[in-house]
Amino acid sequence: MKVQLMLLAASLLAAVSLASAPAQAQIFVTLGAGQAHDCFLHAKAGTQLLQGAQVCSGALDHDVLSKKDRAATHDNRGVILDLLGRTQDAADDFNAAIALDASLGDPYVNLGAMLIKKGQHQEALEQINRGLDLGMAFPHIGYYDRAVAEQMLGRYKEAYYDYKKVLELEPNFVMASERLKDFTVTRVPAPAPS
Repeated sequence: MKVQLMLLAASLLAAVSLASAPAQAQIFVTLGAGQAHDCFLHAKAGTQLLQGAQVCSGALDHDVLSKKDRAATHDNRGVILDLLGRTQDAADDFNAAIALDASLGDPYVNLGAMLIKKGQHQEALEQINRGLDLGMAFPHIGYYDRAVAEQMLGRYKEAYYDYKKVLELEPNFVMASERLKDFTVTRVPAPAPS
């Protein structure tokens, strides 16, 4: 007997629990020295956020940066601004990063995370897919954000498999493990061939 996998997700439970673990923005790695590198370190640590935002702004105002490093610095400042709860300012930085270097995947995924927070799930999904296609520093974050957008759009099967992909890439990513608790996987007989 053939069986097919059926995924059930409690959409109300998902919406409530997703609010406590929203999409995640991620840092973009910059090399070298100076304020741009310090900006990266602040974004990575996620501490001393106000100081970090100032360091990033200083790098953008005063450091001589390549186009790619300037884009990365906008991306990193956007991560800090997101952590400060300044979603629109963060989105503006992610858009600036994309305008400077559209070949970087991270800013697209980060912009997608901001769109999720604004309830624009379809637009978020499009940005995240673009970022994943381009490649990114921490792909498990991209798959997590995509799964959040898919789950909010009611695309439970796709969300389920993306959460599983997150754990394949980063087995200790607790938020994905928690999201998988929203799903019940059952096997049902496959329809008889006609």
